Amino acid sequence: MKTTLTAQEGNAVRLDVEVPAEEVQSRFEATVRQLAREIKIPGFRKGKVPAALVERRLGRHAIMHQMLDDHLSDWYAMAVEKSGITPVDRPEVDYDDEPEVGRPFVFRALVTVMPVPELGAYKGLQVPKEPVQVRDEEVDARVERLREEFAELRSVSGRPVHRGDYVTIDAQGSLDGEPVPDTRVDDYMFEVGGGTLLSDLEEGVVGMAAGEEKTVAVSFPGDYGVESLAGKTLQFAITVREIKEKVLPALNDEFAKDVSEFETLLELRLDIRKKLQAAKEAAVERAFRAAAVQKAVEAMTVDVPPVMIARQAAEMVDDFARSLSLQGGDFATYLQAADTTAERMMRELEPQAERTVKAGLLLDAVAEAEGLRVSEEELDERVAELAAVGRVDAARMRSRLEESGRIHDIRQQLLREKAADLIVEHAVPVAPEDEAGGSAAGDAAGAADTAAVGVSETGGEEA
Repeated sequence: MKTTLTAQEGNAVRLDVEVPAEEVQSRFEATVRQLAREIKIPGFRKGKVPAALVERRLGRHAIMHQMLDDHLSDWYAMAVEKSGITPVDRPEVDYDDEPEVGRPFVFRALVTVMPVPELGAYKGLQVPKEPVQVRDEEVDARVERLREEFAELRSVSGRPVHRGDYVTIDAQGSLDGEPVPDTRVDDYMFEVGGGTLLSDLEEGVVGMAAGEEKTVAVSFPGDYGVESLAGKTLQFAITVREIKEKVLPALNDEFAKDVSEFETLLELRLDIRKKLQAAKEAAVERAFRAAAVQKAVEAMTVDVPPVMIARQAAEMVDDFARSLSLQGGDFATYLQAADTTAERMMRELEPQAERTVKAGLLLDAVAEAEGLRVSEEELDERVAELAAVGRVDAARMRSRLEESGRIHDIRQQLLREKAADLIVEHAVPVAPEDEAGGSAAGDAAGAADTAAVGVSETGGEEA
């Protein structure tokens, strides 16, 4: 089969394909035989209709169109493989003359192909890297969080309600002297100032004593979830039944023993500092990695076809919907609550999708330029990791991935990780010039992580 490749404007190419006459003849005859097995003609058993009768009954024109429906995509796929291109969208196929038996058939395919980036600098890049420092205030905050977790609520007497107390109340809302349905609570405990109830109600109990009754005006906002109450002001008759205060444990060695495996408060604080240090270092390394990849992306020249960006945005929406489902949520309900649509979400995600696509193209180009390869052992190791997460047999997962063709995705992601590793290994850390530099590194993280280390999602699906 003769194939001619002609570059077009942008990322498009034109394939001019000539199917040999004998191939047309063979495919036509195969189509006739297939139709003979399917057509029903009085006087003949199904599958026993002579080929000549099929052709007379249906007409050569109709059979040729059926042949094209059956085999044009095969001829196109063969032309793509022969030309070595990588299509990123469906082709626009056209032809001047319909196929005829005994003559070659010529058709054209206009194809959008994978862009070929022109790499810029990707080694020796100067990349901002935040210094890692754990402040005493951060350790103090973690210790205080532990104290909050192990605090006790103790009943108090002899004083009124303070902000921060936990108060148990009975309450009934009324409008124009009439009780309002579904506004009564009994033995309801809440933290005063915690934002559980409307602020008018929470502030209204401040200063009240246990056993005291009081009427408080409570205004409901216009966008309140219960339509019958939205925008209205109700009178709430409140009775304070009990007041409790939160008592934090003393900050000493006994506290450390109670909340951890350590014997002293100093050991606990040192362990907290160590964990904070490790977490910060990991975050800084991720940001540094993302910023290095992003700098290499910015140095690259590439024209990304819009279809690739749209497809990536659609995949991101699909991933969100799948994640929501795994957490027990419903995507349609989310869209309704957020007053949006899947199409609008995709449009809003297009800038991030473009960064992700560009990062992937960069890493693929670097891997090719550096001759990076993924060994079967590395592939098996990654599949085993995914299988462990999904709690399935590694050999079974490998087989399923190969059958679905997704083993290629895992190999590509491993290759991208290697390319990112190479960029980071040769990057030169420098002190951040300002906060904006650090922010840019953070913005790049999503695209670089998706392009370079997104294979965990494959494991989740296969599991």
